[in-house]
Amino acid sequence: MKKQLLLFAAALIAGATMVKAQTNTYPLTGSAGLGTTTPTASALLDMTSTSQGLLAPRMTKAQRDAIASPATGLLIFQTNSTPGFYYYTGTSWNAISTKGANTSLSNLAAGGTAINVGLTPATNNTIDLGSVTNNWNEVYVNSIKFMDGTTQSTATVGGGGGVGGSGTTNYLPKFTAASTVGNSSIHDNSGYVGINTTAMIGSANFVAKSNNVTSYGGMYIDMAGTSGRKPFYGYAVGGLAKAWTYYDEATSQFRLYNGGDQFVVDNTGQIGIGTLTPSAKLNVETTGTSAVMKVTKPWTGVGATNFNLVEISNAYTFGYGTGLQASGGQIGVKGVASNGAETGYGVYGSGFGAAGTTYGVYGTAGSTAGTSIGVYGIATSGTSQYAGYFVGRGYFSGSLGIGTSTPDVKLHIEGGTDAELASGGFGVFGSTTSLNIAMDNNEIMARNNGAASTLFLNNDGGNITMCDASGSVMIGTAVPATGYLLSVDGKVMCEELKVQMSGSWPDYVFADDYTLPTLYELEASIKQNKHLPGIPSAAVVEAEGIEVGAMQVQMMEKIEELTLYIIELQKQIDALKAE
Repeated sequence: MKKQLLLFAAALIAGATMVKAQTNTYPLTGSAGLGTTTPTASALLDMTSTSQGLLAPRMTKAQRDAIASPATGLLIFQTNSTPGFYYYTGTSWNAISTKGANTSLSNLAAGGTAINVGLTPATNNTIDLGSVTNNWNEVYVNSIKFMDGTTQSTATVGGGGGVGGSGTTNYLPKFTAASTVGNSSIHDNSGYVGINTTAMIGSANFVAKSNNVTSYGGMYIDMAGTSGRKPFYGYAVGGLAKAWTYYDEATSQFRLYNGGDQFVVDNTGQIGIGTLTPSAKLNVETTGTSAVMKVTKPWTGVGATNFNLVEISNAYTFGYGTGLQASGGQIGVKGVASNGAETGYGVYGSGFGAAGTTYGVYGTAGSTAGTSIGVYGIATSGTSQYAGYFVGRGYFSGSLGIGTSTPDVKLHIEGGTDAELASGGFGVFGSTTSLNIAMDNNEIMARNNGAASTLFLNNDGGNITMCDASGSVMIGTAVPATGYLLSVDGKVMCEELKVQMSGSWPDYVFADDYTLPTLYELEASIKQNKHLPGIPSAAVVEAEGIEVGAMQVQMMEKIEELTLYIIELQKQIDALKAE
């Protein structure tokens, strides 16, 4: 069928589709002619031309697929998605291709069209499928069979020429059996090598990870031989050995070599720096007048962060021992703090003990004349100056004076400025950058980082007595209202307010002898006074205010009167309904 359609198309194209100005014939029966009056008898339509062809309908693939119920044999020219002539077979659209082998697989049908190339190998047992530049990406086959009859899954090494198995990208393979391979524990991604890991640590090119989740894990360097061995781990730069660490079997020492053996740890835990024979847990030796040991700790942080540069202790369970003993010249111990922008201490002492008295720094002074000072401190520079600095409790058996050397009471403070929102005060409780209370010689102020805050008195309970003698309390005003102990210039909010009255509550409205005004009398009073009887007018309230207790009594009286009116009206309604 395909060949017949190709011949028909070729005949249509070869025979002229569009005619010149020639004679045509359209008989009622027989053959019709375009460009000829003598059409071939075997052709229903004979088109003759030497300069024009037949132009089939042109459309896109989407337009072609939208044709409703195409007839079998319908022919169109497709303009996109592999352009060309297509005909409808009755079930699908097929392309009209030239005779010969397919060089492109793009038009192969889903059912599987044969590749028109011979697959029989040449005399050298080779066959060309693709090339180095144009090769197959993936080939899916059910089974590969070798010349000895084995398949890929059953072949042995050297048997059919293959080894079975599978692996994962970047893992070095290993034999998992006699004829199969799989992943080893070594991962190589051309940038680093990992054992039991695929993740880098820092900028390392080699990472070994132990699978042990507890106890020890790592690597050993094991050296053969019987004596005098020195297994080492070295460091080189540019192919030149620079330094290494090693174990010396003869001395049972671990050493670090860098232009010589500079650091030694023996098998008793003694460390030697500058000596190969340490005689203490830490033995440091040097020559000349340079310092034997210098300890520095560069600090780039911010804030007053304190840390111990060197810690020395000599703790015995029975309470004796000296942590540090130093003597020499005029100064037994000299402390110098060069601290830059942070807090520094020339001498810092701390003490602790299970029983008895412990002194971090203890000073005594005795003199036959003059002033005696046990501990004296002076600060002369820096933005933060402390003549004395205490962390923890402080104890003074006598009086403490701040701003005065003659305190009159246990704590006596003299000097300071007026307490303001942003600064000032004789004393401050709390951080000035957050909540704090400032006090001067006649004021207590609650602040919050330069802004006003709430001052709480007995916030967790307890009574508060203010001006118990005869004074007044003012809120929002400096002048008390005459005759009132509490004056508030502003609004007052509370969860509950209780007013205890000495007069009677208006239950008298429900008494039998109570005279209830008629509604007409009430109406007349409202029209005349513009307010309820017994209730102060708006002008009076604006000028004089209201008394909460008295107003509650008046309002309750009106509510009870209103209740009686409603009851009476209900009776009248019921009477009317009964009629």
